[in-house]
Parts: sequence; C-alpha cells; structure tokens
Amino acid sequence: MEHEEKKQRPSWQEIEERKINLVKEKGSRVMRVNSPIGSTMFSILRQFDMAYANFKGRLGEMGGITYEEGAALMEEGREIVMAFSDFTARLSRKVKFRYYPPDEIKDYLKLLADQEKNEENSGGEKSSASADA
Repeated sequence: MEHEEKKQRPSWQEIEERKINLVKEKGSRVMRVNSPIGSTMFSILRQFDMAYANFKGRLGEMGGITYEEGAALMEEGREIVMAFSDFTARLSRKVKFRYYPPDEIKDYLKLLADQEKNEENSGGEKSSASADA
C-alpha cells in the first residue's frame, strides 16, 4: 500500500498573501483585536457568520430548518446582539469611551418605537370606539 503524501503547510508568505487577497474581497472587514475576550468574540463571530450562511441555505428545505424554527433562532440572535450592544454601551460609559451603536441597531430600535406608538394609537382608537357604543 502506498503511503499518502502529507500535505505541506503553507509558508508564512503564502498565508500573508491569502490574507491580503481576502481583504480585497467584497464584504470583508479588517479588525485589530486588542483583548483576549475580543479575540474570543472574533472567533465566535467568524464561525457564526459561516453557520448563518449555511442556515440561509437550509431554511425551508426538506430535512432542513423550518421557517418557524428559523424565525425563533433569528429572534434569539437579535436578543443576543441587542444585549451585547447594551453591555458595550454600559462598559463604554464606565471608561468614558464613546460607543457608536451600528446603524442597524439604531434602525431596529426606531422600528420598535414606531411599532409601539402605532399599537398605542390603535389601542386608543378601540377603547374610544367601545366607550362610544
């Protein structure tokens, strides 16, 4: 039986070239990690992003993830993101660092506030209509 050739590890230069090419790709981000917890979060985020791409591909497919399960998972994900943003804001205030919430979070909070306003307005109309009856 022939022995299989061991795959040679890429050289330092090849790894650096690959990283430089990745930076050029659409949608890529570069981040300098300054803390051990940041490094851990970055590793989790990278893996989440890959899992999310697979999730989208399996959503609604036979043997995949139902739309109901998908909606529940995404709601849980939104809650985690919002909690992390809140934590980051509190931490930043403690150390007098200016935290800029992402536009997506600001937009989401505005959407929630608008929905709440609409519910209050529609609820007020129902109660006044029932009072008239």
